[in-house]
Amino acid sequence: MDYLPYFLKYYNIDLQPTNSNCIDIELAKDLLYPGAHIATSNPYEHYHHGIVIDTNTPDISIIHLWGADKDSSRVQTTTLPIFIAGSIDAVGKNLRHLYLVNYDGDTVEKQQTTVEIAKKMLENADDIKYDLATSNCEGFACFCRTLQWHSEQTEKLTNVLIENAVDIYEKVKNADENNRRNISSLLQAAPIDALDSSQKELYGHFCEKYN
Repeated sequence: MDYLPYFLKYYNIDLQPTNSNCIDIELAKDLLYPGAHIATSNPYEHYHHGIVIDTNTPDISIIHLWGADKDSSRVQTTTLPIFIAGSIDAVGKNLRHLYLVNYDGDTVEKQQTTVEIAKKMLENADDIKYDLATSNCEGFACFCRTLQWHSEQTEKLTNVLIENAVDIYEKVKNADENNRRNISSLLQAAPIDALDSSQKELYGHFCEKYN
């Protein structure tokens, strides 16, 4: 069972990136540009992120950190229809919303640099290992834009995990191995220094269960 949509809905959490706006997919060629940081999702799902490389190709080319199996995820190229669908097999079956992440003080030069960084990351794809907490698709896109690995949605999920530890523990204590690994990865990114004594105690129980 994938617990994420359930928890997002249960706690009414929106993982939409800050400073992003939903755009019409039909207008993507007019609204997107090389170097654009984009994301896709449906309500109460995680957001998948990527960097637009070329808008002049038939389906708009993108570089992102993705894999059908998270253990084998890597930096790779894709097209906008596949990016939105989630996989090539889901094209025409799964249509998610498309978002453009906006950056203050953005310039054409910064956008061009973003493309160069994304292409360099693609060349060194074997050196980048996926990790839900520290090296995920959002972190990759943010790094290409800002040279900083940062995942806003991971921070939100970690905060929910800590603030509602007891309630969540009861709901996921029988989680399958894949979800156990995801929970463990989130725990490793938890802001331990910011927790009070009771939260640290709950955090300890989680670590015993999932680490």
